[in-house]
Formats: sequence, structure tokens, C-alpha cells
Amino acid sequence: MRRIWVLALFVAASFAAGVVFSRPLLAGRFDPYKKLNVFAKVLSYIENNYVENVSEADLMYGAARGLTDTLDPHSRFMDPEEYDRLRRETEGDAEITGIGIDLEKKKRGLVVVSPIDGSPAARAGIEPGDLIVKIDGAEVGEFEDAVNRIQGPSGSEVVLTLDRRGKEITVRIKREKFEVKTVEGRMLEDGYGFVKLRIFSSNTDAKLVEALEDIKKKADAKGGLRGLVLDLRRNPGGLLDQGVKVADRFISEGLIVRTVGKGGREMDRQMAHSRGTWSGFPMIVLVDGATASAAEIVAGALQDHQRALLLGTPTFGKGSVQTVMTVDGCGPKPCGLKLTVSLYYTPSGRSIQTQGLVPNILVDAVAPSPDLGDGDTLRERNYERHLKNAQGEKAIEQQRLGDYQLQMALDYLKSWAVFSKHSGTKN
Repeated sequence: MRRIWVLALFVAASFAAGVVFSRPLLAGRFDPYKKLNVFAKVLSYIENNYVENVSEADLMYGAARGLTDTLDPHSRFMDPEEYDRLRRETEGDAEITGIGIDLEKKKRGLVVVSPIDGSPAARAGIEPGDLIVKIDGAEVGEFEDAVNRIQGPSGSEVVLTLDRRGKEITVRIKREKFEVKTVEGRMLEDGYGFVKLRIFSSNTDAKLVEALEDIKKKADAKGGLRGLVLDLRRNPGGLLDQGVKVADRFISEGLIVRTVGKGGREMDRQMAHSRGTWSGFPMIVLVDGATASAAEIVAGALQDHQRALLLGTPTFGKGSVQTVMTVDGCGPKPCGLKLTVSLYYTPSGRSIQTQGLVPNILVDAVAPSPDLGDGDTLRERNYERHLKNAQGEKAIEQQRLGDYQLQMALDYLKSWAVFSKHSGTKN
């Protein structure tokens, strides 16, 4: 039996793949053999009459890509090199060589979904939504060729010309090896934890548990965990089963997600379990326009179950699930086929396809401009001959995080504790 991997993922760039065993898809009433005669004739004409020699592999790969190019943008044929890269990048924490960006092929061209945190692209200032116009001074061309030209050996450079909201920008980025950790956790301050999920790979759930246990240990030493921020910003998705497991960590019962395939047939229904549930503290999930696919499954489930508030900007809106199949006959290494096979629905029955999730609290990534007059406001201490404070005058400390959305999430969690105390209810 051929291996088939099931996934919920964003676009076909750096990160995407899925992993659940199932039976091969059946052709149904469609009979491809009747069409092979046309294909054989065209192939024969090209081989016998085309002005230049073309390798058989290039012709086969091109024909296969042509089939998937007629489908949705998330279905694609992958040559051995691309398929092998996809499999390696979903195995867990990975060391990647390149500049570190997720890309999507759109009508207007090659668009940056998001730079990977800590990557050369992120340090160079690449932003989600940037349109790549040129690569090393040459036109972008076909998707696969463009991705190959952006990649390269460590230490080499690539020059990208970008269209950012109508303004042309040129950036020079040095390729390097860098580690992509799927999960990172830390304490924001006493009682308040933070977990960042960058992608849903094969070890995400296990790494999440490690991060939560470490946070709990530190929080218990300071009076307990009073709130948690789960950061799903710029998370392009990944493995469907890992998204389900992550949601299950915070939900004790009920539906997490269901998938519906061809003809409206329900293909799968994933339920939460009480065992191993992390509860007893409020949660805020950070999302943005690059939060996609499996990340949207998690965010949608936590929002529908009222387990967490979503804070940030509306999510990407990818509500489909792909199956990745191994295709033999491509030489020493197999090719791969990624095919959209179903749509998914949140516990309340929402399809987020093209719609995305709307946060409970809309907060832009950048803080609003301060009121220019605030700096001129006089306070009691500014007056001459003001009375001294008998208890002693102390400097007012306002320590704010550099991440505006994260700071807002922390502020809301703190206010949550205050309101719960005043209302006599527990978190």
C-alpha cells in the first residue's frame, strides 16, 4: 500500500505536509486511460519534432504539474527534491539552509506569507504580503523555478526586489543555516506564561507539553499560573493531527474539528478528551493574517468552546485539508502529490474558507500613534512648590513589551484576574 499523509497546511512553500495513514484515493468513474492516448501523441510530437532535446523527467514533471495547476492553489505535484524537503521540514525542530520565508503563488504573483521568526528574511525586514517582483534582478517566472532561485548554499546571497503596498524595495539577504524550533515557551512575568507555536510538525504537541510543564513549575513557585498567551501569529499550519492534539490540550470535551469531502460526505470528526487537559487559567490566543490552516483549526476550536479569547487581526482563511501521497517511478527518490481532499469546519459549524477567524479583540500589530499633547500635560509633580508626599515620592515605572499585541494580551489577562476577583468568580 502506498503511504498517504493527511495534513492541514497553508501554502506550498517552505512548510507544509501531513501525516496520517489512510487508503489511496480511488479514481471513481473517471477513466484516465481514455485520455492517455492524447497525452502519448503530444509526448511523441515533442520528442520527435521539438527544436531542442528535453529530458524525459522534465516532460513528465511538467505534465504532472500541469494537471495540478488546474486545481486549487494548495494542490501540487512535487519532484523528488521538493518532496524530500517537505518531509524533512515536518519532522520536528529542523535546521534549514536558506533565507526562511513561506511563499504562496497568487494571481498577482509570488507573495510572502510570512518570514520565519529568527530567519535571515525576518532580520532583513521582509513582511507578510510583500510581492516578490524580481530575484537577483531577473523576473520571477514560474513558482518552482523562483523557489529554487531563492534557495541556495549557506553564505551566498540573494537580492529580492519587492512591491510593498505600491512601493518598490530591494533587499539583499545572506543565506545561512538556522534552526526552526516549533515551540518556544517562557514566563512574561510572575504568573503569566507565553508559548509560541511556529508550525505544526510531528513533535509540536510533545514540545508544547514540555513548555507548559516548565511554565507551570516556574509559576507554582510564584503563586500559580494566572494566565497564558498562545501565540499563533505567522503560523502557516502543518500537520492536521498535531493541530487537533494541541487544541485537545486545552479543551476537555466536545468537537474540535470535522472534515467534509467530495459530495458533502463527512470524512472525519475529532473529539476532545478530558485526559491531559490544561485548564484553570484564562487564555488569549494571538492571531494575524498569516495564521492559517491547522493554526486556524486550533484558534477556531478554542474560540468556539470559549476556552480562549482571540486577539489580533483576522486570520488567513484557509479552510481546506490536503493529502500528501508518495508517487513512485521518479528514480531513486519518489515524487509527491499534495491534493486537496476536504474542507474543515469549526465546532460551531463555521467554515473559515476565505473568511478567516475574526478575533474577539481587534488589535493591530503596531501601537497607535500617541497623542502629541500627552507629553505636555502637567501633573502635580510638575508644579513648583508642590507638596511633598509624606510616604516618599517614587518614580513611576512603566515597563512595556516591545511587541504591542503581546503587551495587550498580557494587559487583558491581568484585567481578567481583577474582574474575576471583583465578581467573585473563578478563572
